[in-house]
Formats: sequence, structure tokens, C-alpha cells
Amino acid sequence: MEVSITKMSENGQVVIPAEVRKDAGIGPSTKFIVFNHDGNIMLKQMKKESLVKDMELIDKINRSETQISSGKVVKANTKMKNEEIDDLLMG
Repeated sequence: MEVSITKMSENGQVVIPAEVRKDAGIGPSTKFIVFNHDGNIMLKQMKKESLVKDMELIDKINRSETQISSGKVVKANTKMKNEEIDDLLMG
């Protein structure tokens, strides 16, 4: 994983440093989804094959955060499969 520091221009543009671009295998015209989560800005490379899955995951995370903030508690057994835990949490 490559780490670097960059800054935003007055026009709101941020340069992704060359070493990070190279490490991620991205080039000109690469599209990103931009997220703001509590002031933390995140970029996710947009790929057609994973876009639907990513949006479903975001929806699940948002629903989970709503349930947690409302006090809903669910106990999962650590021997359960991921799918069983997802069904229990998202049910």
C-alpha cells in the first residue's frame, strides 16, 4: 500500500500522487465514486462489475448504522457463516 500527502487547490481539485496512481493501477479518465463519511472523503474506483454490489453494501451499512443508533441489538454466533450473519443483521 502506497501512502502520500496531497492538498486541494482553490478550485477544489485534488491530485492523486503518481506513486499512488501507479500502485493502484489507475490512469487518465478513471472514474471514482466520492463518499463523505463524517468529514472523511473517500474515493472508490468505479468498475461496472462491482458498482451494484458496492451500492448494496452502502445501503446495508446505512441500515445497520440506523439500527445501532436506535438501540437494536442482535447477537451472532461466531461459528455462523457470513451469509447467516448478514441475514440475521439485515433481516
